[in-house]
Amino acid sequence: MTDVVHNLKTIRAAMAIAALAIAAACGSDSPTGPSPVTPPKDTVISFPGFDLSLYPGDAAMRAWTYPASPYYWTGYYFPAPCHRDTSWSGKYTSLRAMGWGVTAIYVGQQDWSQIPSAAAARAVEMSQGAATCSASLLSTAQGTDEAADAVAKMRADGFPDRAIVFLDVEYVTTVTPALLDYYRAWVSGVLREGHYRPGVYAAKSNAQILYAAAVDSYRAAGSSETPAFWIAASAGFSPGAAPTAVGLDFAKLWQGMFEQSQTFNGVTLRVDVNVASSKSPSTP
Repeated sequence: MTDVVHNLKTIRAAMAIAALAIAAACGSDSPTGPSPVTPPKDTVISFPGFDLSLYPGDAAMRAWTYPASPYYWTGYYFPAPCHRDTSWSGKYTSLRAMGWGVTAIYVGQQDWSQIPSAAAARAVEMSQGAATCSASLLSTAQGTDEAADAVAKMRADGFPDRAIVFLDVEYVTTVTPALLDYYRAWVSGVLREGHYRPGVYAAKSNAQILYAAAVDSYRAAGSSETPAFWIAASAGFSPGAAPTAVGLDFAKLWQGMFEQSQTFNGVTLRVDVNVASSKSPSTP
C-alpha cells in the first residue's frame, strides 16, 4: 500500500520499538481480539473504538458491529493531502445505520523534518509528490485552505452540524513555528466556517503545546468550549481505561495499541485500538 497513513502507521511502529516514551506504539499481534464485554451502564467509563486507513468493506463492518466485537466506533478517513484514499467516502450514513459511532479524521500536512525515522518519512513524502503532501506546505494559507477542504468533505458526507473533525498531527520531536502556523490556521478555519468543530489527534509529548494553541483559537473565535483531543501514547493503555488515564485531563480519546490483528465473526482486520469518552466521538 502506498497510502501515507499506512506508512505513518509503519513509522509509528518503528518509533515504538525504539522508545516507549514517544507517542505511537505497536502491541503484540494476536490472532483474536479481546472478548466483547458489556458492562452495566453506570460503570461505563470509556468506549473502545478502532481505526484503519482503508475501508474494509460493508460485510466486515457488519461482522464487527458491537457486541460481536468490543468496538463502538470506528475512525473515518477523509481524502486529504496526506491520505489520498477515498474508500471511506460516502460511508457515513450507512455506518451510522449499522450502529457504528464515527470519528472523522483529516490527515493534513506533516512536518517530516521533525518526525523520527526521517528517512522513511522522506520516502513517504517523495512518493506522494511535494505538491500535495510536504513540509514545504506548512503555512497559514495552506492551513486555511485545508480547513475549508475538511469542512466541505464533512458536509458532502452528511455529517451533522457541530460534528467534530480531527486534524491528524503526527508525532514530531519539535513543534516548529511552521507547523504551528499551519495548525492554528486549520483550527481557526474550521471554527470560522461555523458548522463543525475542530478536534486534534496528537502524540502525548506534543499535546500540551497543541492544546494551548487550540484553546487560543477557540477563545479568539468567541467559543468557551474545550477542544476535543485524541492522544496517542502506548504506556499504560488498556481497552477499558478512561481516556484521561493517559495523563492529560483534556483527553477525550486515547490511542494506545497499533497494528493489532483481531478476528470477530470470522473476519480478521489489522487495526489500531482506542478508547473514547463517548460512543461516537465526532457526533455532537
